[in-house]
Amino acid sequence: MLDFLKESTFRANDVFFRALNLLKKHYISVAGLCFLLFVTNNLSTYLALYLSELTGSAVRFVLLLIFVTLFFGLQLVLIKRAILLANNVEKAPLMTYIPSTKQFVHFILGLISYSLIMGVVYILCSIVCMPLIYMGVGLDTITYEINPLLTALIMMFILVRISFFPFFIVENSFSFVRSIKLSIAFTKGNTINLLILMAILASTYMGQLFFEYMEYSLLAKAMSAVNTFVIIPSVSLVLAVAYVGMIKEYKGSYDPELLKNIL
Repeated sequence: MLDFLKESTFRANDVFFRALNLLKKHYISVAGLCFLLFVTNNLSTYLALYLSELTGSAVRFVLLLIFVTLFFGLQLVLIKRAILLANNVEKAPLMTYIPSTKQFVHFILGLISYSLIMGVVYILCSIVCMPLIYMGVGLDTITYEINPLLTALIMMFILVRISFFPFFIVENSFSFVRSIKLSIAFTKGNTINLLILMAILASTYMGQLFFEYMEYSLLAKAMSAVNTFVIIPSVSLVLAVAYVGMIKEYKGSYDPELLKNIL
């Protein structure tokens, strides 16, 4: 088991450092797309507050559609850019990056599916936690502490398993259902590697929270800068490098059965 963990850690570190190397070479294009996502998100929030009393519902609905299209469209462009860089393709025609309507719709449907799964998991966790009431645990403790924590842990595991579905949509134009099944099949046996990757990516943010809690403001700002300018831009590249590596190793079906690959 120890040797397995050592190998998993080594592979995760290898993926992470290769992604950082790609980020170093192509920082402007990757970080630029992240900046556009940041601007789009904040601009939509600002306009929603500013125009809430000045325009009708029809105008606000149109603006909502525009910003949703821009925000999620840019995410798909970023994923496509990351996949190409992970495959050592540094330059490609502009239209290569533009997602099709089918890809965009299936990406949105995949996100909606994840939200629905979260709701179902929350309800199931609520049912599972109900017997704790008869053991003397307070209802508020169950509602605001135990149930959210249990739901978050389960959803983190699910997120790790389905995190590559956008990559299959962007690269192969598969449906969101097939992409989710493929992501689950690809991550079978790689869960430890991916959890270690997630831990590496989350470490700077956790460090930032720790230094803020300890009131070390200078160190907290330093960790915030690392998180903003290095970790966030590298996330898509880390996933893309892991995705390309698993593509090369995968020997299963490209239309896998869901139940056989869950565990």
